[in-house]
Amino acid sequence: MIYLYGDSFVENERAEDLGMHDHERWYQMLSKNLDEEHDNNGKCGEGPIESLAKFHRHYEQGYFKSNPKFVFFLSSTYRIPWTWLEPTTDPIKSPSGKKNRYHKEIGTSTAYQDWDVEQERKKDPPHRTAPEFSEYYYTPEEVFAQTSLYEALWDEFDHLNLKNVTYLHALSKLNNWPMMVFRVFGMTPNPFRREYDETLFDFEKLNDDLFHFHSYPMHLQSSKEWHDEFIQESGTLNHFTHRNHIILSNIITNHFKKTNLTEVWHEHFIRGVDNQEHRYDPDPNKLVDFIYE
Repeated sequence: MIYLYGDSFVENERAEDLGMHDHERWYQMLSKNLDEEHDNNGKCGEGPIESLAKFHRHYEQGYFKSNPKFVFFLSSTYRIPWTWLEPTTDPIKSPSGKKNRYHKEIGTSTAYQDWDVEQERKKDPPHRTAPEFSEYYYTPEEVFAQTSLYEALWDEFDHLNLKNVTYLHALSKLNNWPMMVFRVFGMTPNPFRREYDETLFDFEKLNDDLFHFHSYPMHLQSSKEWHDEFIQESGTLNHFTHRNHIILSNIITNHFKKTNLTEVWHEHFIRGVDNQEHRYDPDPNKLVDFIYE
């Protein structure tokens, strides 16, 4: 069994929920390549704190079958599972002009992005030429909780996925588990504009027949599908088109099966989006498409 953990690069999200044509995903291809079933524990918007908590529950409860394999996608460490993200009937938290918080909890990714947007608006000069607005309203207490934690632990958050890689490497060795680890984002950019020399942390030197860390951030790899390396609002399934799902499955297959499938990514071939207005259209026959070279 192949156990998968991570965010939207992993979750088997329904294509119709994204207004898109469906196609085979990298984890389905991987199962075929290895002739093994996979157990997909991915969740869109999830951070590594949640992903590893899920993994820990499975590990400590003896959930894994014999001879398991593991694939991790470590996303933004700033995605915190705040206790106040659950739905609330408090009208103060759902003012006019913002999404209401009555029926659906706020995702950890959204909470971080909303905080970052509001912080960005205060900067001079801002990163963005036209700052966005946050989707939800947050009370002063909630904003204080986010800001104080991020400002106190920014160094820990910026280095946390490096620690996660070495921790997973140790577990791989301890249990003789074949394992592949990706990260979604690098150390830069980060909300506090700190720059890092990531060559100081060349953890690919940990790689061997059992453990493999793929250091290049998957968000950057995904952006390279686009001609101008800017991902438009109408994204792709698990952030890749079908041709690069094949490449991703090849990379993982090569590690687990010791094959020599091509690992050359397809880049700069999406020129634009066709029918972008169909992204959230309830009509199942109206779908987003892409304009290729």
